[in-house]
Amino acid sequence: MEFGTDLYSLSIIGLGLALGAFVKGLTGMGLPLVAVPFMASFLGAEHAIVVMQIPGLVSNAWLVWSHRREAKTTPLRYDMILPACAMTVVGVWFLDVTDDRIIILLLAVAVASFLALLVLNPSFKLDGVIGKICTPISSMVGGFVQGAAGVSGPLFSTLIMSFRLPKEGYVFYNGLVFGLFNLVQIIAMLSLGMFTTQRFFEGCIALVPLFVFQFLGMRVMGYASPKVFTGAVVAVIVVMEIKLVWEGLGL
Repeated sequence: MEFGTDLYSLSIIGLGLALGAFVKGLTGMGLPLVAVPFMASFLGAEHAIVVMQIPGLVSNAWLVWSHRREAKTTPLRYDMILPACAMTVVGVWFLDVTDDRIIILLLAVAVASFLALLVLNPSFKLDGVIGKICTPISSMVGGFVQGAAGVSGPLFSTLIMSFRLPKEGYVFYNGLVFGLFNLVQIIAMLSLGMFTTQRFFEGCIALVPLFVFQFLGMRVMGYASPKVFTGAVVAVIVVMEIKLVWEGLGL
């Protein structure tokens, strides 16, 4: 579904990025988890996922630069990064050749997995031998979902948490991994002709609400309870999940 770079598209992209950036400022996560489903509900999945890559890359690069001191003490887990990057390319190809409704349903499944993890067991971790066995397999699944649906945060955040990094190292590694995914996705999308001049322009425009509303979210964070924020985020995601399923099933 293509609408061109018109006021409607820019409004939807601006609202989606504003909402996602505000949540990220409040909670430290959730930019694509909120922004991509919102935009996909109105513009189509491929359009939303492609446009998200520019603000995603910039946001993650900023995180990596802000915590660059952690690079010396944070080991790279190639058993996670390499399989994930390879399957991200496969996921982008799947996004390019698959009907939009299937992608929207895949996106709905990814969002539902986050909600289930949050509600049923928010402290879940992959540890020990099981973690070592599951890491490459989970990374391949997550990489595919990242390429095809643009939302793999719940899975990879859980994987990275199982590495038992300090807080600063965790933030650095999250930014590094997802920034790398953004870069791989952009290259794959360019090679497949998905990253048009129009979508590049829209992605650059999306940087404005990203910076403004992430800053506002960070400022508001100190004035309310984390439970209130978590409840509000879950409520927004549930509404979007219902809309995604509705769209995906053609109801």
